Amino acid sequence: MDEIVAFLQSVPHLSGVPRGQIEWLVRESELRVLEPGILARPGEANELMEYMIVLLEGSLQAYTIQNAQKKIQMTSEPGALTGLLPFSRMKYTPVYVETIGNVKMLALPRSKFHALIAANYELTEVIVHSMVDRVRVFTSAHFQNEKLMSLGKLSAGLAHELNNPAAAIVRSAEDLKHTFGTIAQNLRSIGSIELEEDQIAALTGIFLEIQSRPSNRLSLLDRKREEEQVMDWLEAHGINGDCAETFVGFRYSTTDLDRIKEIFSEPAFPPFIDWLSRTLSAEQAVEEIGTASRRISELVQSVKSYTRMDQVQDMQELCINDGIHNTVTMLQHKFRKNNVELQEELAAGLPMILGFPGELNQVWTNIIDNALDAMKENGGTLTVRTYPRDDAVVFSAADTGPGIAPEYLERIFDPFFTTKDVGEGTGVGLDVVQKVVTLHRGKIDVSSKPGSTEFRISFPRVAGIA
Repeated sequence: MDEIVAFLQSVPHLSGVPRGQIEWLVRESELRVLEPGILARPGEANELMEYMIVLLEGSLQAYTIQNAQKKIQMTSEPGALTGLLPFSRMKYTPVYVETIGNVKMLALPRSKFHALIAANYELTEVIVHSMVDRVRVFTSAHFQNEKLMSLGKLSAGLAHELNNPAAAIVRSAEDLKHTFGTIAQNLRSIGSIELEEDQIAALTGIFLEIQSRPSNRLSLLDRKREEEQVMDWLEAHGINGDCAETFVGFRYSTTDLDRIKEIFSEPAFPPFIDWLSRTLSAEQAVEEIGTASRRISELVQSVKSYTRMDQVQDMQELCINDGIHNTVTMLQHKFRKNNVELQEELAAGLPMILGFPGELNQVWTNIIDNALDAMKENGGTLTVRTYPRDDAVVFSAADTGPGIAPEYLERIFDPFFTTKDVGEGTGVGLDVVQKVVTLHRGKIDVSSKPGSTEFRISFPRVAGIA
């Protein structure tokens, strides 16, 4: 006993505790020795959760499992106070607890907590401080891990989002190079075509008329049918039908091709149609390069805005639409992957709120990502809205997923509670959401039934700003 008392008195945070109180702790506790291994698992009842533990030898490691990877939350070394502490509301361990090496510990049962508090003021004070420190460490770890999880999800999506337009640019550039080469090869045959002024005027009129038509918004089946009709027409006139898709894409019909054919002589028509199809292909490639380049620029801008927001140290006046739009942009890949249609209804002229943009990004990311996960099996629709209400600004995310079971609805904000499969969810996403919303003096309201789940979060708007 004297050896253990001497050791505990040498521990910095226990050094100010009178020796008599240390002796009481050693005398009333059970001495236990444990071999290496898992001591507790998340959510499971465990005998040691009924004891306050004072670690004497070895170490205890608390961690979670995320995507099959161990994420260490805390490591307790000799002298640490852990387990169930007086005044703590802990009913079960929210993490894995593993003994590293052979562990020796003192275990004070819950039944002796009242006597501990009544007769050992200085020791109780140390325990309370230890509990506050433990909460602070865990909270900080949860926020950081959730941020890393969110960034990981966004990074995976961005890799796909950036890869698609980048691949389109490479493909279109190669097509453009090939098209220009074939146009140069056919220049002799095109140069030999002679047209009168009235023929040029008629041809120009047809081109202008086709260009003025609205874009084709055909279903896949209708588009395929039109392509087959144009292909049949081209092949019937001795022309390769591979360019049918290009003509239909630029709103050319078989009637238009008939009108163009009437302008040319029989031998001049095929080389002109060949030149026209290649010119249209070149124009299409240029449009695709422009579209893909703009898409990359939009993604880069969204990333820059998202990351800049995380660097703000003080609360600032902001419009929540910006962070929500950037988050939706960076999750586009997941919308397509889960076959989810987005309806974005962000109110124009939305009042400002006072907040931390980086922390609010965690709210948008968690809520929207959870909704996408809920619809990953059968797809659906996610409606993201913002609107003013009285003295508040409201963010709403409504999905058409299977809903949240009534018995789970009251627990979804509990730390480490998750309805996702093992390794897919951390159970701290909505806990982080609730903490961030509380930090911003906001309120969360959730309603759910099969086919309709809606999260509504309201924030007080900045006074005096409409």
